[in-house]
Amino acid sequence: MSGAPSTATTISVSEALAKFDGEFAAMATALENGEFALWVGSGISRQAPSLGDLITRAIEFLRQKAVDPAETAKYRPALSRALKLAGVEIADVEAVLDVEFTQWPAYAAIREVLWGKYSDLLDVRLPGESADFLLWNAVDIREAFSNPAPPAAEHLSIAILVLEGAISEIVSANWDGFIETAIEQLAGGTAGNLQVVVDPGNLRDAPGKARLLKFHGCIIHATETPAIYRDFLIASKTQIINWPESPALAAMRGEVISAATNLKALMLGLSLQDGNLQSVFAKAKHANPWPWPCTPHAQAHVFCEDQIGEGQRQMLKTVYADAYNNHMDEIEGSAHFRAWGEQVLLALVLRLIADKLAALMRCRLEGNAMAVGADELVASLTQLRNAVAVGAAGDRTAFANAAIAMWSRMVSLFRAGRLPIRSNAYELISGGPVGQLEHDHNARAAGFGELGIALALLQHGEANGLWRLTGPSDGELVSGALTSTATWDGAQPRIVFFVRSAGVALDLKKQGAFSNDNAIVIHADDAWHQLQAGAMTARRPKRAPGRTGSTGTLHVSVTQLLESEADVAGLRKRFISEVTL
Repeated sequence: MSGAPSTATTISVSEALAKFDGEFAAMATALENGEFALWVGSGISRQAPSLGDLITRAIEFLRQKAVDPAETAKYRPALSRALKLAGVEIADVEAVLDVEFTQWPAYAAIREVLWGKYSDLLDVRLPGESADFLLWNAVDIREAFSNPAPPAAEHLSIAILVLEGAISEIVSANWDGFIETAIEQLAGGTAGNLQVVVDPGNLRDAPGKARLLKFHGCIIHATETPAIYRDFLIASKTQIINWPESPALAAMRGEVISAATNLKALMLGLSLQDGNLQSVFAKAKHANPWPWPCTPHAQAHVFCEDQIGEGQRQMLKTVYADAYNNHMDEIEGSAHFRAWGEQVLLALVLRLIADKLAALMRCRLEGNAMAVGADELVASLTQLRNAVAVGAAGDRTAFANAAIAMWSRMVSLFRAGRLPIRSNAYELISGGPVGQLEHDHNARAAGFGELGIALALLQHGEANGLWRLTGPSDGELVSGALTSTATWDGAQPRIVFFVRSAGVALDLKKQGAFSNDNAIVIHADDAWHQLQAGAMTARRPKRAPGRTGSTGTLHVSVTQLLESEADVAGLRKRFISEVTL
């Protein structure tokens, strides 16, 4: 790397991964093992109306009413109070009151100041109207959040972390439904993955793999059932001040405090400027303080920001008390991950998938002579992970959707011998954290250890210039999971399938998956070769290693390779001889 250090905006997913392999390794490992809760704020949902958009809607509503002769007496004082929050007297903008707010010369400056005072703005009251009039009527929060965009990379990443069992608690100040939509999409509509809590009664609903505490309310619930959920939308300063003591919110408050007390916190798009959150972490600190130094454990608080703000710094002072004064630079350095949630979450997903495959691969090699070389195979998996991350350099949401589709296609073919039923769903490895895989017999029996070995061997060949790996050429079954093209002149692309069993391979064959006669079928077990009594081409002991120019479907068994070779060097050499034409 050269030049100026990356900012939260310019940092790449690859650079974020390097941080998770370096100074934030303990934090990433702890998150993979379920030790972190996600704390989510408005900065993570860029498809949702921003605070700036809501501010613009509020001021424009008041402006229009204030210049209407029939409404001036009621609305001009409210507009005046709103502008004073930005340090502007209404007399100073008298000449432009008939002009749309976005066209005012001072528009950007007013909007910027009010961004940090949004709760004060939404607390401006109108005589004879409800306390939330500015939010519910002026901003028209229901219309502002209507017709939401599809989930973005960050929401899809959160959904994968939930489905893979790394995250079980999400605490959100956001009103939108992006996380819920992403989990429903990736789970293929399967219920029971997420328990959404908006009011205390939801705490008694059936639990899910994860729980989403929407402690500032939910626009979806408020729109569908306003009589119940409108009052749970927390926006104004008065509501935020009352939140820590409101009897109606006592049960929700207790759960939010519990998350702050018992789980480490990864904070995404959350400025912590609201006093109710400062109160939460103060209560958590009194209940069960987080120690500093934290070694050998991971740090308890990580902010994904360009710079640590005053609200976040105040929280660190509260949490660590006197230790903050004595270890200020260390604490702030450990708490500051200079990247936005989009890059951080994508990097965490790539690391989690690679680490699960690596863990299951190590389990598969237990008792095998190859076990001493497991680190070499893990290194190849890491190379593959890093190569995938390079593809996230552009539109990260497009990357996330494409990567999910390609991964799920590969796993569905491997596991069931068919294309995914839902093209935008996610095929998970296991529903538990990385640390539980050693004792997860279902995950170990599913063949992902062998799949990890196969991917590591393919990556080793590509890294050494023997072939190039790309995705399938199209969505048809015959296009397999990957395409491998040897680097010698005139080499034709070969279609790569991964299968966990002979039964899966037979199902694929019956469907015509190998009809192009150019497939390489990599088996987790050795049942195919046993069934074929050595007649299949993959064993061909008399064939000299290297390219011969012939084609045909090749069947290669990871299990057979492991049983026939004594070390990783031999395994790699044998694999190359089996798959190279």
